[in-house]
Amino acid sequence: MGSRRTYLALRRRAAIALAVWAVAFAMLAVAAAIPEGPTAALTVDDAYPAVGQLVHFNASASSAHDAGNGRIVAYRFTFGDGQGTEWQPSPLADHAYGAAGTFVAAVTVEDNRGATGAASVTVHPGVPPPPPAQAPDLVPIQGFMSPTAPQVNDSVNVTVVVLNRGGARADAADVVVYDVPPNGTAVEVGTVALPGPVAPSATASARVGPFAAVTAGNHTLRIVVANVTPPETDLTDNELDLRVSVLAPSAPSKPGGGAGPGPAVSPAAVVLAAAAAASALGAGYFLLRPSSKGPLEPPPATPPDRSPPPIWPPGPGGQ
Repeated sequence: MGSRRTYLALRRRAAIALAVWAVAFAMLAVAAAIPEGPTAALTVDDAYPAVGQLVHFNASASSAHDAGNGRIVAYRFTFGDGQGTEWQPSPLADHAYGAAGTFVAAVTVEDNRGATGAASVTVHPGVPPPPPAQAPDLVPIQGFMSPTAPQVNDSVNVTVVVLNRGGARADAADVVVYDVPPNGTAVEVGTVALPGPVAPSATASARVGPFAAVTAGNHTLRIVVANVTPPETDLTDNELDLRVSVLAPSAPSKPGGGAGPGPAVSPAAVVLAAAAAASALGAGYFLLRPSSKGPLEPPPATPPDRSPPPIWPPGPGGQ
């Protein structure tokens, strides 16, 4: 009897589960059968017109769905001031506002199956537009080369100082250095990112290099600030030229190709080296010198007298 009740309970649970799934699938089927409506889009040629100025509205970017089966056939505009149009086949409309203020204009689009979609745009007749967004303006103002008078095959570094003359912070930028040799053909020799953001009126430094000086003569190092984020609006001041003369290798200091003079040595280094050598010699002297006997050192022990004792009593003639 108990096993039959368990069997019936399991059947009821299975039936309920199947019924729930049947309802869910039915709802999904209905949703899939209902075609999606069109997507409306609306733009305006001037969001801050003068009072009485004719404003042009455009809904031609609206799109149909269902692989084109739901073609848009009608548009109806409202302008937010109580005025509007009837259903019309054109996606364009014109309207002039008679008073200053802020109005929300809208368009409703309808496809050939009666499905609709809507979009809106805000218009501010008689209201001055906001000031343009501020932008950074990075300018390379200084460049320092090391060495200042390189020879051919010397390793060269350039330190660049950049100033932000704009009204907004520059979050990132690159500094690019080009070498323009005497033949006039520019070659990029290095690119480096600024170390961090640059606030308005602040400066930042970046070091480009090392790169080799390969040709003797008069060169131009062209410094360019590029890839500024957010983008700059003024790109006329993004370059700085440095004039530099690259010298031919110096002649040997001795006939027959002897080596040139070595690097200069600091006098302080010479004094410190002499002091170190003297200290080392003194330490060696005290470590290697044999120790002398001090005044408190006890004398060595006298070896015991191992000679035979005298004969006693003395022999004839003895005292």
